[in-house]
Amino acid sequence: MTATSTRPSSEPTLIGAQNLRRIFIVSSWAAALGLVSGLACVAVRLTFRALQWILVHHGGTLPEAAASLSPQRRLLTPLIGGALATAVLWAAERWCKEGCLEGYVEAVRFRRGHIPFASTLWRTASSVFSVASGAAIGREGSMIQFAAAATSWVGERSSLRTIPLSRQVSYGVAAAVAAAYQAPLAGVFFALEIVIGEWAWIEILPLLIASLTGAWASRMILGGGPLFPVLGTLTLSKQILWALPFAIALGLAGPAYQLLLRSLRSTSRWPLALIWSGLAVGALSLLQPAVWGNGDFALLQTLQGSPSLSAIALILALRLVATTFCVGTGTVGGVFTPTLFAGAAIGLSAGHLLHADQPVLLAVIGLSAFLAAVTHAPFMAGLMAAELTGQWHLLPLLLILNILSWYVAKSLSPRSLYAIASDLPTYDVSTSDEDTSPSPGLLPATPKSF
Repeated sequence: MTATSTRPSSEPTLIGAQNLRRIFIVSSWAAALGLVSGLACVAVRLTFRALQWILVHHGGTLPEAAASLSPQRRLLTPLIGGALATAVLWAAERWCKEGCLEGYVEAVRFRRGHIPFASTLWRTASSVFSVASGAAIGREGSMIQFAAAATSWVGERSSLRTIPLSRQVSYGVAAAVAAAYQAPLAGVFFALEIVIGEWAWIEILPLLIASLTGAWASRMILGGGPLFPVLGTLTLSKQILWALPFAIALGLAGPAYQLLLRSLRSTSRWPLALIWSGLAVGALSLLQPAVWGNGDFALLQTLQGSPSLSAIALILALRLVATTFCVGTGTVGGVFTPTLFAGAAIGLSAGHLLHADQPVLLAVIGLSAFLAAVTHAPFMAGLMAAELTGQWHLLPLLLILNILSWYVAKSLSPRSLYAIASDLPTYDVSTSDEDTSPSPGLLPATPKSF
């Protein structure tokens, strides 16, 4: 009988050390990509501000700028911006040989994270002229798309091959959303629910690190705090009994809103389509200056000023027409902020009609549940509402209502706002016979499928 000696194996220690090393590397790189993405967002935002000052000599919000202009300039400025945006797209068609634009969702899911930087840069330049001149389209879509392209460019040229490029781009998107909206938690769930499209729990830590870094970069340069704070603290009262049927109604409205945004896509085939959209925005702004811009000013007024039912209904109607026209003609930009305003406006209108003692409470619920219905991202929408308004105590209620609204919307249409991109005409900078419409991620734009 022989005795055998045993020694403690060092393998578990080595595996643990390797895991810690990988976590450190991934986290550090996520922070670096978050910084790149956040700074890219800030750069585009500052470019918007600079060009806005050149065009209208006003540094405030676009509706305030529109109100300060004469009727003639209010009419002509968006038209001039549309002409300049068209010229940029024509120049891209002639000089950019890199290929068609890849939206960040499609790039992550189907293109291994590759986003052509040059074509994105051209379209961002087109968006700058449209947005700075008052187009009723979201500026954040272009900011996020450009930041994602910058992240893809950096990732492709780095020596780090252990992290798939698609995951690196998702880190950049999370940081971009956080930087654009000062909403780091919503940025994480935007990446999970919309970009990656699955609950990739292993990515939570790097997404959170990238998102916090992007928000920090934006805060240091542009300032921080909730973008649309609600004055005071909203309390739950008997009007909350209307919340469940209201969430169901918003779930029904989500697919209808998507159809509305697509209803004028044939206008992208008009000659000089972007100029026509500029003319439409200018004409509608003669009735109400709040038509200009992405709807941030109108959203802030909805949550803080509690305008009358007739006033909010007029702004909502005019903005829906203007945004639908801009989307249809192919104005490069997003519809995320316009959707936030639409949900809040519907909620405030419901509050007035129901004679609620706190109509703003239904505005916050409307903002959150309508966004969930349109994007099919209920957790992102709830966190976005809480971070934008500062009403964190409403988060449990918002999540419940969002899930209900999302379920109703998904039962009617399984495709979210981002999933319908393949149905919209797209713009290929390498050919001359393509339409010039974006899709909802820029809305985000994609060439074939989404």
